Amino acid sequence: MATKTLADLLLGFGSFSQQLIIPRSQFKGTADTDGTVDALKDTELNVLADDYFNDDYWVYITDGGTGGGGAGDIRNIVDFTKVGGIVQPDISFSGIPKIGATYQIWKCHVQDVIDALNDALASIFPKLYKKLVWTDLGHSLLTADAALGQKNVVVADESLFFIGQGLTLKDDNASENCTIASITASTHTLTMADNLTNSYTVAATAKVYAKSGKYFNLGATIGNARLSGVFLQADSTSQRKPWTNCWVIYSSSGQRQLYFPIAVSVDDQTWVVEAMGRLEELTNPTDTVSVDDERVKLLYAETAYHFYFRQSNLVSAGDIRRLRALALSYRDQVNADYRRLWQPAPIERASIKTDED
Repeated sequence: MATKTLADLLLGFGSFSQQLIIPRSQFKGTADTDGTVDALKDTELNVLADDYFNDDYWVYITDGGTGGGGAGDIRNIVDFTKVGGIVQPDISFSGIPKIGATYQIWKCHVQDVIDALNDALASIFPKLYKKLVWTDLGHSLLTADAALGQKNVVVADESLFFIGQGLTLKDDNASENCTIASITASTHTLTMADNLTNSYTVAATAKVYAKSGKYFNLGATIGNARLSGVFLQADSTSQRKPWTNCWVIYSSSGQRQLYFPIAVSVDDQTWVVEAMGRLEELTNPTDTVSVDDERVKLLYAETAYHFYFRQSNLVSAGDIRRLRALALSYRDQVNADYRRLWQPAPIERASIKTDED
């Protein structure tokens, strides 16, 4: 399973579809000179003629460089100057692309490609999925200090807990047992049944742990993702051991929970939960998805289908038929590739020939 950023996927699709101009061949797509909000500068582009990219090309900043900005900006190129390799956008960048800034130049609007890629991720799910590995079962750090005599405790993720659940609240200096009386999701606040008998600070690594029990909320991180495994890991160097005596249930209030028939603790051992979740929409260059390497080509072909079908609605009537035929050819490729991926391997047959007397 490979983790790929949106920038990585665009590079791959750009080569697959031949829509990406830079980085390709000798062009690295990395600025070697500090630019301005109105110019990206890369002297490697000085082999190209003046006005080479004017009007018909788009630049996409994937990283602003050290101390730079503009990551995620998509701009139409209105002017290109050979000397200094200066790319001028139609609208100022949101920040200054500096030395080390990475960029892509496309023959089409990059947002059309990103939209097609997200359409592809949605349309071929569950053929693609992301893997979630989660170790916060039943515990969460405090995000604000909790004073002696108060009932409210602010945590990083209140969705891991439920009303009436017994907790242990502790930091490096103190600990006590509590019971949750109410939960305010908007402020991530757990309100305890009784006032705290100690003070707890973020600096002292304050944390709440669910006490030993049979029910633990899976929370917002796992959401509705399908669990693929639950493991117990004694410490950071130990091998994880599968734990099969548990299953997912829903509480009377609709909360998704992991149920253990025999009570377990979460304060002195690490529970690792793995799940397969739907791929989220990609918007920023650094957004990531986990995709099997063998399914990347499948993703690119499906993206091409959506991309060219979108383009057929944006051009003159004379090109509609050609572009839709091209889109459908990629859809045929998707179907063929998917059948190949899931086709069972042939079983070796024993020879039925027998020796003659």
